[in-house]
Amino acid sequence: MKTFLQNRKRVFFALGLIFFLLCWVLISKLIASDLIFPGPISVFRKLIELVRTGELFVPLMKTFVKASLGMLLALGVGLVSGFIMGSSPYFYELVKPLAMALRSVPIVSWLSTVILLWGIGWKGPTFIVFISLLPLIMFNVAEGVRSVDSKLLEVARVYEVSKWRVFKDVYLGSVLPFLLSSIDVSIGVMWKSAIVAEYLVGDSGLGVQISWSKFYINTPRVFAYTITAVVCGLTLEGVFSLVQRRVYSTWRM
Repeated sequence: MKTFLQNRKRVFFALGLIFFLLCWVLISKLIASDLIFPGPISVFRKLIELVRTGELFVPLMKTFVKASLGMLLALGVGLVSGFIMGSSPYFYELVKPLAMALRSVPIVSWLSTVILLWGIGWKGPTFIVFISLLPLIMFNVAEGVRSVDSKLLEVARVYEVSKWRVFKDVYLGSVLPFLLSSIDVSIGVMWKSAIVAEYLVGDSGLGVQISWSKFYINTPRVFAYTITAVVCGLTLEGVFSLVQRRVYSTWRM
């Protein structure tokens, strides 16, 4: 039964892709201009050309490195601050307004600050990814800490369980689902934020390539880089889903 349902999902997913391609072809035929809305054939030809000339993989890797660095920084700071927020109600209320404000600030509002601090380069996109993900990770980790059963902590104190065991088996076990959930959501935000930031203040990467292609009115090239960004984003989410299931099975959640 489970296999049957999985096969049905795959069939409907394939039908969804076919429907998407048909809509793309139909719209491109109605507009009838590659300059405005190129069809799949023009875009995939351009994509093959970018792969053949090596113009695709270098920008892709640069975007991936900047996005990953921003994510790692957000995880490091978010874990520490989230644990403190979850452990102290006073610190939680103190930091909450700032975290909510950071979460609501649009990317474009950071532009002048980023340009004045670092100019055009890799630091700006990395910072924007970091600041975009930080509030999400902080709040999720804090909620994980706050969800710890106080009775478990009391039992651990009574039986004089070591602080490391309490952290590993109680706190980490409670925080891990919240952390994994925040990373799952953050991957899409990370990827989009990195590309938008590169488009605005970057000197290399997919965002810069999209910007240059738009400047030279090379719409098939814009679409080719965009499809690459979408496929890579979905691939990252898929890979993390596999890792997430493996972690859950290891921790028997």
